[in-house]
Amino acid sequence: MMVIGFIGIGQMGSGMASRLMDSGHRLVVWNRTSAVTEAYAARGAKVAATPDQALAAEVVVTMLADDAAVEAVWINTGLVQRLPTATVHLNMASVSLRMGQRLDKLHRQQGGLYVSAPVFGRPEFAARGELDIIAAGAPAAIARCEPLFKLLGRRWFNVAAEAPKANAVKVARNFLLATIIESLGEALSLVEKAGIDPQVFFDIITSTSMNAPAYRNYGRLMLENPDNPSFSLKLGLKDVELALQTADDLGVALPSATLMRQQHLQAIAHGYGERDWAALGTYIMDGAAGRINAKSATASS
Repeated sequence: MMVIGFIGIGQMGSGMASRLMDSGHRLVVWNRTSAVTEAYAARGAKVAATPDQALAAEVVVTMLADDAAVEAVWINTGLVQRLPTATVHLNMASVSLRMGQRLDKLHRQQGGLYVSAPVFGRPEFAARGELDIIAAGAPAAIARCEPLFKLLGRRWFNVAAEAPKANAVKVARNFLLATIIESLGEALSLVEKAGIDPQVFFDIITSTSMNAPAYRNYGRLMLENPDNPSFSLKLGLKDVELALQTADDLGVALPSATLMRQQHLQAIAHGYGERDWAALGTYIMDGAAGRINAKSATASS
């Protein structure tokens, strides 16, 4: 069993940290909101008063919210320079390719071990060890992290020795997921306008050529409209904007990403931002069926 530092106990981090503790690993946890760590202290984890105290570990996992959080915790404080050379920094958060490159450069300058391993999946998958993990980094550092990948993921992929390449894969995959949500919402609105029950269409496509988890899960969420999303439409906008930023950095045209960014912004402006990411499809369906104006009138009355 390892001593593991864990920095960032949000929705995803919570499930991952719990999974590691349940498997017998010893955790040193730190979170910017300290109250979140109390439950882990009750289970035997050591609560770090500062991020530095989480560095005394074989591996330090970070699951911070975004580029700004990573910059605030790791770069602006100089934490990256204080990472022991024997400790692997395992960054499992979704950050931009640009941030991934900065972190990689800073670790190499200090002689530190750095692995980028963003994950696919929602918080409930993390708690069950059913994430998909995209890892990249030096072979020795990857080998240190492999037992954690096997514990946290149903599968993991070693894509490159250069850590930032995992971030590029994550950005590209989430961009593709956004296109599925957009196109599925458009298709559902089309059949609904033709007088066909969207549920019937959904059953047809998910039992034939499009019987894939992305279509099944996001189509179901569009039709059910859950009240408590685990990944909001606003967070989906962040992923689309990361794709546009990465494309700009690499000189790649992503015309559909520009369209989807506008669709996300319009959905947020109409009050869909805090709903599940699948609500982008719901917004498209509601707009086609004339339900958005009706909802706005009801809300204002």
